[in-house]
Amino acid sequence: MAKPSGDGRIRVGIIGSGAISQIIHLPILRQLREQFEIAALCDISAETMSILGVEYGVPAHAQFTDYRALCASDLVDAVLICPLGTHVPYAIEALKHGKHVLVEKPLTSRIDEADAFVAASHEAREKHGAVTLMAYMKRHDPGYQYAQRLVRPLADKGEIRFVEAHHIHSRNERYMDYFPVIRPSDIPDSARAAARAEHEAVLAAALGPNPDDQVAKCFGGMMGSSIHDVYTLSGLLGRPKSIIASEVWDDGHCWRAMFEFPNGAKVNYAWIDIRDVRRFQQEFACYGPDIRVSLTLAMPFIAGDASTVRVQQMEPSPADPAPYGRHDGTAHAGDIRPGIVVPGGEGWPAAGTAHTEKFVTPGFDNQFKREWQHFHACITRGVEPLVGAQEARDDTAFIIEWARATRGV
Repeated sequence: MAKPSGDGRIRVGIIGSGAISQIIHLPILRQLREQFEIAALCDISAETMSILGVEYGVPAHAQFTDYRALCASDLVDAVLICPLGTHVPYAIEALKHGKHVLVEKPLTSRIDEADAFVAASHEAREKHGAVTLMAYMKRHDPGYQYAQRLVRPLADKGEIRFVEAHHIHSRNERYMDYFPVIRPSDIPDSARAAARAEHEAVLAAALGPNPDDQVAKCFGGMMGSSIHDVYTLSGLLGRPKSIIASEVWDDGHCWRAMFEFPNGAKVNYAWIDIRDVRRFQQEFACYGPDIRVSLTLAMPFIAGDASTVRVQQMEPSPADPAPYGRHDGTAHAGDIRPGIVVPGGEGWPAAGTAHTEKFVTPGFDNQFKREWQHFHACITRGVEPLVGAQEARDDTAFIIEWARATRGV
């Protein structure tokens, strides 16, 4: 197993220095400098690494263009994996060398790769004690965790009947353009061509040789964005059982589906691209026979944005001396004139008729920051990873099945 540095910090190597690393992971690792050290970078762009190396104190000898060299290096204990495209080869290489891995989504779009990742994770855990954590950051969100504590026990008892889930998404640039993201000029044309070829191969493997044009266009969004909704729903309800119906429209920009989850729960889901309106909205309204729990997740790129939970249910009405139906405001026990309701008498509201609504903001901690803190606890204290390789594999399989069941309209 990789050993922490002499000062006890986990030395992190980062494979992939694009927008998510620059906007989220590197700044958070700097905030958590007592737990982590940014020890090495790996990217196809030497220009990007040179700039980030100065910003975050990563020397030239710890900047790699070959991920295999970083994974084999004694400079790092753990590896964050977030390059473009599949993440599996990078994760397997790091695990082979006994490194702990935090793997960004989407893991892959191929079942064979996902299976290989699960096997490598198990082997590295047994041989090296290496930790594998999937970067499902919304599972670490305080609002999500509050809602899960309410909803999951009800779902397990079959008391969640219906969930309305929607993900309203504007272009990421509407948020990312506010950050000083490096746009390198040294990406070779061969790398761009390889990325396009990989994308075509992924579509063919996942959807077959002649997929519906709109399904092919939305598949990347399902894997890259709807994955957040799939794992959120799985955490609230359990693993999905089936896809009842699914369709895509607006040239692949919008899709919706009806899912069945365990114990009879049905989910009505929609992902809608509103393009240029800066309005991110991700909500899950869970309906039971006597309760509704609505989770609204924060936009993680906005500092201080917090997820909220609204709980609506019926509670017993307290004793209320105010009369009903008497114009002069008086009523007495035994008053039986027509139209008059006496407290405690016939027509008085029964217990459980007070509608209550509680609006909760469980915390303002950033979900990405809590994810890194959890990763640290897994490595240093043996805490069980919240999301491991098998769940990521199952999510990959489900989204492929979902895409294959989707029709363009």
